[in-house]
Amino acid sequence: LNGLAEDLNRVQEKPYVELADSNGRPDQVVAREWWSNHIQRELCIITALFTGQFKSLLQCTQCKFDSARFEPFIYLSLPLPQSSFRV
Repeated sequence: LNGLAEDLNRVQEKPYVELADSNGRPDQVVAREWWSNHIQRELCIITALFTGQFKSLLQCTQCKFDSARFEPFIYLSLPLPQSSFRV
């Protein structure tokens, strides 16, 4: 999907986008800002249909400052539980 998304991308010149820290703002606001920044660089039907956002939260062990990021993804690996039923 990445190759197809790159071929269909309508953004010809990708701008540099500064990814701001969450700074205590609500997740919805930060996620929307990250998504808007992503769309400025990757605008195609593949992005619209198959891209999501993964939230990662880091906390400083010294000052307890929380930093939230909303990274875009196309592929998400999920573990499948082992079935006790055999075919």
